[in-house]
Amino acid sequence: MKNIFTAPKTLAERRAKFAYEAGRVENAMAKRPINPEPWEERDAKFRANMIRAVAKQCGKHRMTSPEKLHEAWVVAYEKMGWKYGKTRDVKAKTHPDMVPFKKLGRKEQEKDWVFFMLCEITRRID
Repeated sequence: MKNIFTAPKTLAERRAKFAYEAGRVENAMAKRPINPEPWEERDAKFRANMIRAVAKQCGKHRMTSPEKLHEAWVVAYEKMGWKYGKTRDVKAKTHPDMVPFKKLGRKEQEKDWVFFMLCEITRRID
């Protein structure tokens, strides 16, 4: 079993892990239908993508809305081989949220808003 308390090595990794794990906690508390695996259980390709995405959100060229951030997430997932599916399946690489933001349910839109705001908080981590 991997140690979930492994300290990230870089500022970008610390920021990404914070935003990801804080989002997972909020997701569980809100009882949303999809709550992904802990950071340490995600594959290296996913973690690298998350580090890049959060780093961009911490910079001057960040997305200006949860809708735009969601669109970027869909594109990033497509590049990792994921596609729309009625259920989230890591092995089949399917995810029900791979639709335009406006087609997401309320709870999933809220999840995107929370992640957007976590990225704003994360910008202040140094």
